[in-house]
Amino acid sequence: MTACQPSTLVRRRGLVLCLLLALLVGLTSALPLTTPRAGAATAALANSDFETGDLTGWTAEGAAFQGSVTSDPGWGWGCCFNQQGQYHAWGFKSGGDAAVGSLTSDVFTLGGTGMVSVLVSGGNDADHLYVALTSADGTVLEKATGQDGEGYQRVTWDARNRIGQQLRIKAVDQATGGWGHINLDDARIGLDTAPGSSEGPAEYWDFGEGHGATTVEQVSRQADPISYVFNQAVYKPNSDPLWQPARSDDGILSGALLFDGYSTWVTRAASQVTPAPDGLTVEAWVAPRAFEWGDEGKVSAIVNQQDAGAKKGFSLGVGRHGVWKLGIGTGDAWREVTAPNPAALAAGSWAHLVATFDPGHSVMRLYLNGAQVAETAVPTSARLQPAPVPLLIGRHNQPVIINGTFAVNMFSGLIDEVKVYNRALSAADVADGHSQALATFADGEIPAARMTQDRSRYDGDKYRPGYHFTAPNHWMNEPHAPIYVNGQYHLFYQHNVHGPYWHNISWGHAVSTDLVHWRDLPVALAPTANTVAPDGVWSGGSTVDATGKPVLLFTAGNDSQYPNQAVGLARPTEPADTDFTRWTMAPQLVIQQTATLDVGSGRKVRFGDFRDPHVWKDGNTWFQLVGSGVQTTAGADVGGTALLYTSTNLTDWTYAGPLMTGDVAAYPKTGQVWELPTFLPIGTDSQGHRRFVLLVNPAFSGPSPYSSKNTFYWVGTWDAAARRWTPDTTQPRLLDYGEHFTGPSGTVDGSGRSLLFTIAQDRRTEQAHYDSGWAHNAGFPLELSMRPDGDLAIKPVSEVANLHQGAPLVDVAAPMSVAEVNQRLAGVTGDMLHVRVTLRPGTAPRAGLDVLRSPGDEERTRLFFDPAGGGTFGVDRTRTGNNSSIDSDLGTHSGPLALDNGRITLDVLVDRSSVEAYANSYKAITTRAYNRRNDALGLQVFGDGSTTVESMTVWRMSGMATLNGCAP
Repeated sequence: MTACQPSTLVRRRGLVLCLLLALLVGLTSALPLTTPRAGAATAALANSDFETGDLTGWTAEGAAFQGSVTSDPGWGWGCCFNQQGQYHAWGFKSGGDAAVGSLTSDVFTLGGTGMVSVLVSGGNDADHLYVALTSADGTVLEKATGQDGEGYQRVTWDARNRIGQQLRIKAVDQATGGWGHINLDDARIGLDTAPGSSEGPAEYWDFGEGHGATTVEQVSRQADPISYVFNQAVYKPNSDPLWQPARSDDGILSGALLFDGYSTWVTRAASQVTPAPDGLTVEAWVAPRAFEWGDEGKVSAIVNQQDAGAKKGFSLGVGRHGVWKLGIGTGDAWREVTAPNPAALAAGSWAHLVATFDPGHSVMRLYLNGAQVAETAVPTSARLQPAPVPLLIGRHNQPVIINGTFAVNMFSGLIDEVKVYNRALSAADVADGHSQALATFADGEIPAARMTQDRSRYDGDKYRPGYHFTAPNHWMNEPHAPIYVNGQYHLFYQHNVHGPYWHNISWGHAVSTDLVHWRDLPVALAPTANTVAPDGVWSGGSTVDATGKPVLLFTAGNDSQYPNQAVGLARPTEPADTDFTRWTMAPQLVIQQTATLDVGSGRKVRFGDFRDPHVWKDGNTWFQLVGSGVQTTAGADVGGTALLYTSTNLTDWTYAGPLMTGDVAAYPKTGQVWELPTFLPIGTDSQGHRRFVLLVNPAFSGPSPYSSKNTFYWVGTWDAAARRWTPDTTQPRLLDYGEHFTGPSGTVDGSGRSLLFTIAQDRRTEQAHYDSGWAHNAGFPLELSMRPDGDLAIKPVSEVANLHQGAPLVDVAAPMSVAEVNQRLAGVTGDMLHVRVTLRPGTAPRAGLDVLRSPGDEERTRLFFDPAGGGTFGVDRTRTGNNSSIDSDLGTHSGPLALDNGRITLDVLVDRSSVEAYANSYKAITTRAYNRRNDALGLQVFGDGSTTVESMTVWRMSGMATLNGCAP
């Protein structure tokens, strides 16, 4: 159990809660089995077949059933019980015939067919020895006794009139003497076929387990494996697939399985599935978290056993924008029925899907929440041709592979109550089944789909940063569109909900009151049908309108037009919501690129590259920069550019020309295209000129060794009235030498600070992204200002102190030698630290600080200052751990830096695999360390005898998440 979180009050309350929880856990574990349990209601009967090997889910009173669960196949003087599975409850096992007592199940909510059955054997005494179906309060509704024999016989009760009610199974033994015991096994709840009804499902998964990496198919009672990346975790301890907590109000949907979108699926062997050729129904409850792109036109599979190319098998899945369909292979054709757009699924909401193949009536049909929504004719002669492949839930049988690693066409979200029938259900069957399901829900209403992305799935990952902002799950790249409104910082970021790879990009969203503790909010913008952005919602900017409400300007992706990049606008759907949780896109684009934009004589704009708007207000005018590139009229690349637009109302924009154009021939690292142009004020010079900084992210027209490594900037003066930017020099400058600092975005907050956000590239392999389940994180927020020489000054925001845990681990206030300081550092270890150190290197050829250092110096990351050539600030990664990095040679990265009055002051942020260092509030290094050694946690200063440590403070850092109780 980890410590409780940040504030003193929260820590104290959390500590009390932790202690109470620990006490309760301890008391619970010490209670005898005769102590009754509350037994929260679940849709399924917990441990219905005793296959846990114990009485989990049951309460024993008296002695008759204590220790009754056994795997014995026979009773010693004969054979056999013929139990289902391995374990069963043998009432004679521990107390013999003389013992009396009872065994009562936890409460469950009756659903399914409404039939309840149980295997019963033992003595025949209906008054004193029986197994019963009872109400939640114990009233006996049905009961059955044994037949004076140990061999199990199945007893079935018709409880269809009690669907939706909370019930229990109870075994009672008040008999002594010969045959004074009763046995039970394999209670089946809502699975058996009702009298007079048609055949039940051939396969049925109710996902009632709530834990573990298998799920029992309820007809065969065989367990099927659940694939999940952390079943055999690489970078953290193993953990279960993402089971949702059980809630009685959710009825049959209580405790569903969450499919993470890239690594979760259920497999049933082809030999265990025998679909009938002349009829099929596939049924499932689903709550999609988001919708995939739909690579190669394939759906995200919900349930499938298909080989569409061979025209065999079947598939139920959901495609782009929530459009879902059933596909059937009949040997001669692959036949589909597709839901119309009005019947498309909604992200974040439960839906009951039923799809039927009914050649006897020449039709395929789709039903949504009990009502038919689509129909397609098929020949009466059509017959389903089975595909000799496994039946998969959540994964396509023939997925498209991204980056050689990731299977797409997978479902992301909740799935429950999956049934496959070897016949076509009628409309009446479907409607009746839906009504029965509704009866299990509180107030008869479909419950909310609860699938908050829980960060705790990554607990124990030694490389995932703890106090730098990360997406709650999966992929993020640049944070962007930061804005301060009504006391909160809002940060958006490029996010793939489906997995840790670039694809299906939406806008993640988080808020903070202090820039360092962040609260996750739902996705703000996602590709949506019938909007300006059906195919992608890429980076953008933000501002406030004339009423003070925030407005987002985003790159709208639409592959049906060229360029497929334009600028769209979104406003809060509910402006009174201070979190601005929901956003509505304006129906019209606000800017579209044209090929005739004037970018200078003899030049043309790179038509098709037009993205990442940055917006700010100056006086009564809004200004907008859009990243693009410039070519000669003959097609030779000139360089990247930031195109300037102006507006007085945020919807009508006037082109004002390039703010600045790069020179890729002279500076090849600056790229053919500029992305994420960011323009921020940094002060006013002595002549009263307003000083600004322009930062850009280089992009390249093809593969480049410089890709995703650098951010360049220029400082100059800005004249808003003349729309004129005058850089001090056309030569680009680096503010970070570490080759991991990219994707700039910024804002001016309520106190007038210019803030910069970036992405810290993790530069890991795609396999590492798969195995870890996440990719990239934000750099630490920076404050920008102007140096005395007019150049750009940078430093971590002062709110970094809000993450300090208690008193400093080391606090050196007076000058000391390197040896003396290292004695103080000898006992300091950690991978979440803030170090502030001022060194006077003296005549040392190199001096600096080692972080993430192992005791024998086998692994470490070295931050150094070298006085040669006027001074160099760098990072030596030759001993940095390289476990999972895409770079085989980590090498050394550096750039020019002069000492400040003979000193170098470093602000160093160590956050597991992330290392950031800021030197003299001027230059930075962002880098990564994937150490193999678990003891690479030390700190050490280095330098020769002339080096002096003038001051040094080391703090341990807390995590970024704001928690109200104990950390998970």
